[in-house]
Amino acid sequence: MFMGEKEVLVDQGDPTLAGLPEPGEPVFYPKVGHCVYRGLTEDRAAPGKRLVELEDLEEGSRILIPTERVPKLGLRPAGRKLEEIEAELAAEFEQPLEEGKELEGLLENLMSEGSPRALAKGLKRLHLLRQTTGLSREDEQSRRKIRSWLAAEVALSKDCTRAEAQALITRILQEAMNTHRRKEREEAKERRRQVKAQKAAEDAALNAKEEEEEASSTAAAGESEDEGGTPVMPAPIENAAMTPVTPVATDLSMPPVGEPTSDESSGPPEQKEPTENITPEPTPELPPELSGDSTESEPTSPKSS
Repeated sequence: MFMGEKEVLVDQGDPTLAGLPEPGEPVFYPKVGHCVYRGLTEDRAAPGKRLVELEDLEEGSRILIPTERVPKLGLRPAGRKLEEIEAELAAEFEQPLEEGKELEGLLENLMSEGSPRALAKGLKRLHLLRQTTGLSREDEQSRRKIRSWLAAEVALSKDCTRAEAQALITRILQEAMNTHRRKEREEAKERRRQVKAQKAAEDAALNAKEEEEEASSTAAAGESEDEGGTPVMPAPIENAAMTPVTPVATDLSMPPVGEPTSDESSGPPEQKEPTENITPEPTPELPPELSGDSTESEPTSPKSS
């Protein structure tokens, strides 16, 4: 006992001490750790001033707190929330915070609250980061402190050693981490399936659109044929390859159109039938009055045959 202090019996029904256990039982002092509540004492140097006496379980030191400050410190009984701790540690991991300052502020609030559930939440967040991206030096120190507090809480609840409590926490966290990784694999598989299904749906929609456009084009062509009647097909040119094209003669020396030229006669010369030598008969002489010749001519004697 420190000088100037004396142990006294103080009314435990004081409203400022609401929630504290019986003297000799463990309590949790947020940001400090687990202690044993030793009861109330009075400061001799300040008569009438009441103090709450705590004994630190880690270091064995005494802590004296004025009773009027107790409601603000969040003192609570310890070793009574084992099921709550196990449920929170086994629950699904929360999404990690992107900003380091957000995580720092969250951990500060959880450690200040000091409830078993708040400590378990803080440990789970830090454990997930440690298994994925790693922790800074400050975050690693916070993780060890919170895990030590939870181990003490479990040891008080199960009446076991700290080592056994640490083994229980490790097992629960490993099972939760395995479940988390299986869920990530399933979600990744589902995302791939959705992407594949979406691509198939887009391809089907594109094909349907192309078929619709093709059907519309065909229908439009049919309507235009119905409006304009049966289309008139151009008459085929018969023997187009055999019909000669008559050139236009521009040279007067060229033969008339239709007569073959020397260049056009590509075949052998035409064979002519031989003609007989026929002696022409003498033409009888007409009398002068019939010949129309005004000049009289002497009669000629007939030729002897």
